Amino acid sequence: MIVILNTYLANGQKLPKVQKASIYAPQGIQINGNSSEWNDNFQAYNNAVEIFYTLSNDDKYIYLTVKAKQRDVVDKIIRGGLTFTINSKASKNDKDDLSVTYPVIEGTDMWEVAGKFGALSNAFKQHETVNINQLNELFKTKEKLITVTGIDKVPDGPISIYNTEGIKSSSLFDEKMTYTYELALPIDYLKLPDHSGNTFDYQVRINAAPEIKRPAIITSSTPPPPPPVSNGGLAATDFRGKYTLAKKP
Repeated sequence: MIVILNTYLANGQKLPKVQKASIYAPQGIQINGNSSEWNDNFQAYNNAVEIFYTLSNDDKYIYLTVKAKQRDVVDKIIRGGLTFTINSKASKNDKDDLSVTYPVIEGTDMWEVAGKFGALSNAFKQHETVNINQLNELFKTKEKLITVTGIDKVPDGPISIYNTEGIKSSSLFDEKMTYTYELALPIDYLKLPDHSGNTFDYQVRINAAPEIKRPAIITSSTPPPPPPVSNGGLAATDFRGKYTLAKKP
């Protein structure tokens, strides 16, 4: 059944683990790390991954909007990224799956962002005032790449977040240290077969946090090391669902 938006509250009523409805995206939706279009209402909360999310579409794009509140989950996304995979053939082992990983922050850049997030999270936990703009500005300067696979005419591997392929992504942290992730992917990339009924399988995976290697040379300008990875960051977590494109109301 197609609906515009349900009335579940992300902080209140119980949500399903996997989204059940097809959602036509609000007119004028923007990929800016701010989920105000949804009024903080999400279609599902998945316990395995510990994120709220809404999958939606219009005539041109598939949109994935994610909100993560748990510190360990946000930390793992910063370090390893979130991978959104689409399989239009309903085969879990299909090598032609389309996937997008974002954010992709590596090396000392990831060291610095994870460290800043950890420091501000500790301050927030102690009820201290935090300057969230510092974290958002740092994140913006370090998030330069997304990684794609399975898109015709786009080589597998990293591409710029300012790409010309029509893939849009953005993230922001709010004053409560909550992380919002937004991704827009052109529908034309899906290559849905005629018999699919515009339905596809998808997977959302939060990747395991890679080991952060200590810089070979430590100077006064080297940022302090981030906190060690928690037990929750040692392995990837994921879930699967099925989505049917919504028609314009």
